[in-house]
Amino acid sequence: MSLFRRRTGWTLADAVEKHAAAPNSFRIPSDDAKASAQVGDRVKLVVEPDSGLVERVWVRVTAVGEVELEGSLNSDPAELRGLHAGDTVQFERRHIVAITPHRSDPGPT
Repeated sequence: MSLFRRRTGWTLADAVEKHAAAPNSFRIPSDDAKASAQVGDRVKLVVEPDSGLVERVWVRVTAVGEVELEGSLNSDPAELRGLHAGDTVQFERRHIVAITPHRSDPGPT
């Protein structure tokens, strides 16, 4: 058995398609919520490796474009080899399965 882990190819799941196929069990944010994603927000994406287990990962949004967004992976995936915390991930709003808005004002303490 090799001690070296091989890099795994991957794609992002289309959350809109998955929701359409199973609306009661695969929920996603509204179109308005996804459209309002901005720099600093955390979004959850589903990574589908070429082989192995599908994994959900959190990404901090670092850039927002008309169609494409960019973010930084928050932590090392548990199963997926070749992706690490801090890696840049490019995605579209259709890939978002959850959003945690960034709060610049922590509110009263």
